[in-house]
Amino acid sequence: MSPLSSFASIDGFQERYFAEVDGSTWTLQLTSSQTFQRRVTAKLQMGNARARYLLIGNVDGKHIKGSCQTPIGSSQAAEDLLFDIQRIDESHIELSLTNASGKRLSKTILSTDIQQNPIDTAILGTWYSVAEPGASSNNPYLGEEWAIHFSENGKLCESIYLVDTRTRKNHRDPCTTPSSQRWKAVDGKIYTAADEDWQLEFNYRLMGGRLVVSYPGGKRRVANFAE
Repeated sequence: MSPLSSFASIDGFQERYFAEVDGSTWTLQLTSSQTFQRRVTAKLQMGNARARYLLIGNVDGKHIKGSCQTPIGSSQAAEDLLFDIQRIDESHIELSLTNASGKRLSKTILSTDIQQNPIDTAILGTWYSVAEPGASSNNPYLGEEWAIHFSENGKLCESIYLVDTRTRKNHRDPCTTPSSQRWKAVDGKIYTAADEDWQLEFNYRLMGGRLVVSYPGGKRRVANFAE
């Protein structure tokens, strides 16, 4: 039995969650208060010993909301932060940090599985490439469209199909078939695997709200996010 499976639940929350963020491991440890009902204390470790916060808040259904404090004696610059933890399922949460004026500073998916593959939350969702005419010699108006969906649970599905570029919104859901791959994001690169044999799929970057993809062979795609 995994040691994580024995952790006590706090209104459906687990004791420990992990995430890979920019090459470092974030750890969140929750503890229920022995004095105040539904009060929760959490320790957030953001990759190194100096990036630490003490979170104090209240449970409200699937949410834990409260404020962040820097630990006593920490050399980290103090900043008033608010947090919102939302339970996604039994093993995943979403942690949002905002400053005192309400500006969101970060939004991170954490999992109870310390071995979970690192993902980039900025590209979660479905993207569609810009289809250019000329994909078929028989019909110059046909264009090739690429659709890809990045899921927060580490699954990826994609498809390539022809569309009539004279009409709009011909998009197809890339996840209509049950086939999918695992994905992880490392230093601007997407790797995929059917099991544990990871292969480089493409390099990527976000530019002006678009996903720009470069394949090892030189092919390039530009995709828009599906609203």
